[in-house]
Amino acid sequence: MLPATAVGMYGIINQYGLKMIGGPIGGFMSDKVHKSAAKHIRVGFLVCAVAMAAFLMVPHEMLGQNGNWILGAVCTLGFGSIVFTMRAVFFAPMDEVKVPAEITGAAMSLASLVIYLPNTFAYVMYGSFLDRSPGMTGFRIVFSVIIGWAVIGLFVSTFLIHRIKKHQISSTDNS
Repeated sequence: MLPATAVGMYGIINQYGLKMIGGPIGGFMSDKVHKSAAKHIRVGFLVCAVAMAAFLMVPHEMLGQNGNWILGAVCTLGFGSIVFTMRAVFFAPMDEVKVPAEITGAAMSLASLVIYLPNTFAYVMYGSFLDRSPGMTGFRIVFSVIIGWAVIGLFVSTFLIHRIKKHQISSTDNS
């Protein structure tokens, strides 16, 4: 029920604007606010899960009436901006976990496989959910799955932070 110009604007902002803005903000937040890329990523996953859960609670009737689609667009663009700040620092934890220089390329390749693997199946999976459960039911399933991925990311990033701290403590003890 969106006007064609709104769909076009939304797409341009989502695909290009958020990437250009998210990178520098993610780097700044990682370096200056959280003092760690892994911590920034963990906070990002937490905020994503909470934001998407809050978005699910908005009555969908509100989003389709009287131009309130703007609320839905702002919510999803906000969610996207959080993701793009995280994407800017995906590989920065390699330094934090002290990956040896001689295997950095292999480690980055493995990390890329893990990070981008969902792109191979997520759209097909989400499309299947939407085909089997049309309307808001399908979107609720999709957003719930996204929350699930964010929770998994939260646990993995927390595990990574604990490993980093453990490595720092053992490095200090050996000095």
